[in-house]
Amino acid sequence: MVNLEKKVVGIDVSSKFLTVSFKNEKDQEMVYNVSNLKTGINGFLKKLKTEEYKIVVEATGSYSSKILHYASSLGFDVYQISPLTIKKYAEVKNVISKTDDEDAKLIRDFGEKMEMSLYKPKKENLEYLDQELNLWQDLEQEKARFSLKLKSLRQKARQNENVIKHYESLIKGIEKNIEKLLKRLPKLEDEELKDNKKLLKSISGIGEKTSLLLLVATNHFKDFGHPKSVSKYFGVAPRMYHSGNKKITIGKCRTTKGHIRSILYICSWSAVKSNAQCKALYERILEKGKCKKLALIAVCNKLLRQAFGIIKSKQEYQPDFAK
Repeated sequence: MVNLEKKVVGIDVSSKFLTVSFKNEKDQEMVYNVSNLKTGINGFLKKLKTEEYKIVVEATGSYSSKILHYASSLGFDVYQISPLTIKKYAEVKNVISKTDDEDAKLIRDFGEKMEMSLYKPKKENLEYLDQELNLWQDLEQEKARFSLKLKSLRQKARQNENVIKHYESLIKGIEKNIEKLLKRLPKLEDEELKDNKKLLKSISGIGEKTSLLLLVATNHFKDFGHPKSVSKYFGVAPRMYHSGNKKITIGKCRTTKGHIRSILYICSWSAVKSNAQCKALYERILEKGKCKKLALIAVCNKLLRQAFGIIKSKQEYQPDFAK
């Protein structure tokens, strides 16, 4: 049981409303909806005292970003929990109903009984960089899609030149937008980001883009206390099923951040050639008769562990460190 110095406000998040559950000064249970807008959120939060309440929010991506930001700005202790955690907690509690009110109560109950890590908001420049990097990903995908269509069109016996010119124009427009975006990125980098990016680039296999993606996605690895957590976050940690006489590896723990996972997979190709530790791991796994793809995923895991260790120690990568 957690020592409750503060009362818990459990918040279930949707696109338009926040369903809040808390106990008022008379210890009466309150549940009602608040609009998921700045005016509605601040109006609700200003009725609470920061020294008496802490905020527990279900993580729902962009929908939960407003309440996290405004609650942190007003000085509340804020905690963020994943929807999967709440789902499993509901199963443990044998809760069978699924409503916004019940979810808010469940989140509050979880906050009252379980230990949680305090939410650490990202700096403003990291928030903007995250949006720029997502835009970069979307532009690259659009460019690849239109390029593929243009390539297919040029294989036809009869080609409509107007359509071809239109596709070419679209691709050129996307390339110009990518060029503008790449010029904006350095302006958003502060000294901490530049220093940490230099540290990560010292790892053989990790380049400019990968280091930037990792630092922005992990908030300079401040959101993680152990390298295993980083591997799980990016979905490259192996999953094991072991019950009785059955012992099965059932693949990777698939999570979000699929784009970064793909970039890491490409980095692993270079790492097995130039990174001594990754090369040794790769060869060791192949010698056991495992497939190359599994070995490369293990190399991705190794790269993340190296990145975590280097950022935490603030020392550049040393190939002979173990020796």
